[in-house]
Amino acid sequence: MKNILLIIILFCLLSACKKEETPAYSTDDNIYLDFTPTVDNDKTDSIVYSFAYFPEKQEDTVYIPVRISGRRVSRDRRFILTTVDSTTSAVASLHYRPLEKEYIMSADSGLCLVPLILMNKDSVLKRTTFTIGLTLQSTGDFGVQFPLQNKGLVKVSNRLEKPLWWDVWMGELGAYSRVKHELFIRVSGTTELPPTQSDYMVTPKALYHTRRFRSFLQDPFRWVETYAEEGYVIVLQADNNYYFYSSSNPGNKYLLEKNSDDGKYYFKDENGNRII
Repeated sequence: MKNILLIIILFCLLSACKKEETPAYSTDDNIYLDFTPTVDNDKTDSIVYSFAYFPEKQEDTVYIPVRISGRRVSRDRRFILTTVDSTTSAVASLHYRPLEKEYIMSADSGLCLVPLILMNKDSVLKRTTFTIGLTLQSTGDFGVQFPLQNKGLVKVSNRLEKPLWWDVWMGELGAYSRVKHELFIRVSGTTELPPTQSDYMVTPKALYHTRRFRSFLQDPFRWVETYAEEGYVIVLQADNNYYFYSSSNPGNKYLLEKNSDDGKYYFKDENGNRII
């Protein structure tokens, strides 16, 4: 009898412990910014965008990922994404289109990609990176209980930084400058080169791009004729100078100057040096 009583007591204790270890799931519905992880799989709180990679575009759209933590429901729900003055150096209607007053998380959805339209009409973007600070605000539908994932940053410019692969292909490309890098992206047929020359499978393709670029620098007029489908032109303008630009974005021009010594035309970099 004592053994039976002991077994009953032990069973009750184990059942009680099990019940405490598995509480019912219950939480408020919240939203947070869920940016794509970086290369090393760490979370990031920002998006970096440069118009220098897209010379034909006068504006472009990046998408801000807003995700819910909680239930998906069968009705549309409202949330607010707004800018933060203290972390925003960009100017609304000059560098980006103002945000809407509110956005909709669609029924049965756990993710909304909010479009943020960036604008490429300020020449200062070539010298300065502007920031757009973002934050989520609570509504009757969603809370914002994750402080570390409640804020984000979009960085926008029209400038480039020297990539690691440039030194690898220095023999083909020559000395680096930002203007030279921009021209490379516009005419080489690629935005980047392999980070090594040891892979014989990719070297021929890399050489195609570098030599297409070199042919452009040697005779930009002929390059424009050869690759007319690319949409670039060289036009003599009122100041009696030639300018190279994309016909879809005529506001972004590159001056071509004639060198009296050899009679050829050259571009100049940001330091006033001829690009060769």
